Amino acid sequence: MKSKCVIIAGEFSADVIGVEIMSAINNIEWHGIGGPLMGAKKLNKIYDWDKISAFGLSDVIFSLPRLYYYASKIADKIIKINPKIIITVDTKGFNFYLIKLIRNKLKNKNNIPKFIHIVAPTVWAWRANRADKVSIIVDTLLCLFPREPFYFDKNKIEAIFIGHPAVQKFSFQQKKSSLLSKLKIKNNGQLIISLLPGSRKKEVQYILPILISVSKLLSKKINKPILFLCQVTPNQEKLVDQILKKIPNDIKIVHKDLLGNELTSSSDYAIITSGTATLEYALNGIPSIALYKTNFLSAFIGRRLIEMDKIILPNWILGKKYMDFIFQEKCNPEYISEKMIQLINDKNKPNELLAYAKKLRDLLTANNRTFKENIKNVIEAKLNV
Repeated sequence: MKSKCVIIAGEFSADVIGVEIMSAINNIEWHGIGGPLMGAKKLNKIYDWDKISAFGLSDVIFSLPRLYYYASKIADKIIKINPKIIITVDTKGFNFYLIKLIRNKLKNKNNIPKFIHIVAPTVWAWRANRADKVSIIVDTLLCLFPREPFYFDKNKIEAIFIGHPAVQKFSFQQKKSSLLSKLKIKNNGQLIISLLPGSRKKEVQYILPILISVSKLLSKKINKPILFLCQVTPNQEKLVDQILKKIPNDIKIVHKDLLGNELTSSSDYAIITSGTATLEYALNGIPSIALYKTNFLSAFIGRRLIEMDKIILPNWILGKKYMDFIFQEKCNPEYISEKMIQLINDKNKPNELLAYAKKLRDLLTANNRTFKENIKNVIEAKLNV
């Protein structure tokens, strides 16, 4: 008989991790919330994942009444399922509140499920005091980065480094010819510059128009044919297409769920909206620039809470500046294109970054096992308790 487990993933980056978890172990009946990738793995959906996503610090604050309303409904559905394990993936503001609700509703009942959260709060970058609170919320915290358990161990929480799923997916460079053939683009020796405008609606709205302008400037300033490929996540396909059609450009769309991995491993350079993608491109040794732009209020709050030198994942993991980060006011087409030209002209950079990529792969591998092997061991242990 299959064990019932609930898994909650409220945005695309969590959906990517969620499907890795679901495919790591057999004989589980999965219920919960997830995106297209988890849906394809026969997730029994209990709610629409769009209902629990929010963007930016200020947007989360304004969305709290809505998020709390949905959390209560979702908690009731989960309790009816009576799962043995509840796994929450990232989206900490919502997920931690959801766990508290479930615990309160089950206070006087037996068979309380084990609560596992994956993707630790970034206490190393902002609001370190959050580490104290996690221990009273979850039973087990699964960490993707090697230095993270240190921040939580002193709080008597089971914090386990299990490695990062990107190590297996983004560690091998591929030939451009394969990607271009699948995109039906003639290989004229172009530089491939990937443009990643983000996976959230407001990220795309703020950043994609800037990337379009950057592509135009670079085409004028670099004496070599350039192929600009814009990676789009499934939840933002229509929005990206609308913006690209409004502004004349030569950018081609690449769907992340179809050819995203090949784009990452075949690119010459990349301009990336800050997030997990910075790590994915770094694992392939692709010379890249990270950037972020948001509304004034979110930027104002972020500057006072976040240690900006730690926000770019490969920089924090390696303990050195692997990738330039351009934020807010400097996030304009002229400055970004100037930085990209400097990167392209640095002939030593590709070999230097390939060496760092190997170091990243080593640092992000736990117990000499893959992410799936480690997650399987954790879940099986909890099911057998």
